[in-house]
Amino acid sequence: MLRAGPIPLMLALAGCAGPMGTMRPGPSVPASMAAQVMTVIPPATEFDGSYRMHLRLTGGAGAAEGNAWCISSGQNVVTVTNGTFNYGIPHPNIPGNPTPVFEATVTTGGNFYGQITSGTMSGRIDGTHMEGKIDGSGCIYAFTGDRV
Repeated sequence: MLRAGPIPLMLALAGCAGPMGTMRPGPSVPASMAAQVMTVIPPATEFDGSYRMHLRLTGGAGAAEGNAWCISSGQNVVTVTNGTFNYGIPHPNIPGNPTPVFEATVTTGGNFYGQITSGTMSGRIDGTHMEGKIDGSGCIYAFTGDRV
């Protein structure tokens, strides 16, 4: 294997790494908000509508830090329907263009929270303005959106 060069050795070792998971343990929201979403509370529909989104990279970790892997424009428009929404973050500079999709539920007060294997999303809708953050596997984002 060493005679073939370092690439096959690196690939063999990379196969042992397993999934990354989130960079920081636990939800990145106050426990009271996470508990509120986790209990059986009907979603708040007064925030239903479409929001024009703006995504901003705020940090990275590990191999993602300092390279183009985290560069993403995010999903342009998010539509809240029956108090839930999905927000996809495409990664065009990573082979295969992975697009994690975060799903969140909005509570009566406008807070929202969602968690997938590769991270968490949390924030708040206040009137016609949405803002929040995404704490992903290696990329951390802030986002804002206004109802259209």
